[in-house]
Amino acid sequence: MNYTLAELHCHTREVSGCAKVYAPDAIKHFHENGYDLVCLTNHYKRGIFRRHYENGEPYIDSLEVFLNAYRTAKEVGDSLGVTVLLAAEITFDSCYNDYLVYGLTEEQFYKYPKLHEMTVEQFSHFARQNGLFFAQAHPFRNENTIRTDPSLIDGCEIINSYENEDTQSIEWARENDLIPLCGQDYHRYVDMRGFKTAFHGEVRDIDTLKQKLFNREYSIIFDPKKQINTDKDNF
Repeated sequence: MNYTLAELHCHTREVSGCAKVYAPDAIKHFHENGYDLVCLTNHYKRGIFRRHYENGEPYIDSLEVFLNAYRTAKEVGDSLGVTVLLAAEITFDSCYNDYLVYGLTEEQFYKYPKLHEMTVEQFSHFARQNGLFFAQAHPFRNENTIRTDPSLIDGCEIINSYENEDTQSIEWARENDLIPLCGQDYHRYVDMRGFKTAFHGEVRDIDTLKQKLFNREYSIIFDPKKQINTDKDNF
């Protein structure tokens, strides 16, 4: 079987102030480490749009910065044979938690501004109306993180570079039939730990990625000697 080796949680300096690596260098780094696909999940929250809220600058200006990071990454990815897909890590105004969202298009970001002003419940409804994959990132990161009502989300992150293999998140996913995700939460070169999502078959577009996530058509590679099956019978 052919596999597409993917990174599902990546930040770049252009948008995410906490990141240290710019989009072109990040994509080159993933290419050098054997990845076929990168989902760019830059932060999407009130702080990213602070020039709009604090200085009255057009909202669209900050949104363009967010989208241009993806466009730049995609251009570099195209030149290297790495698929780069647009995604986001959303933090809602009403909640400290972070959420990974796969499936929003550039057109939808323009059409539905200020998504971070929604509540989790409102966005969950929006996600299901629009066929998005909606998951809680690092659900046990610290004392401020609250586990979301599982009925509102599709999955949760069980592995990243900060928590490594998160036993609490794995158990929570199993107990609540949540689809498990692996993402390095890449911000710096040192976050490259080699964790990969190995999709079964070719993934070159966001619709295929969503389908394979919903159908659990992938394995998680934690290290060269350990893989985690994600299908319901073996997870």
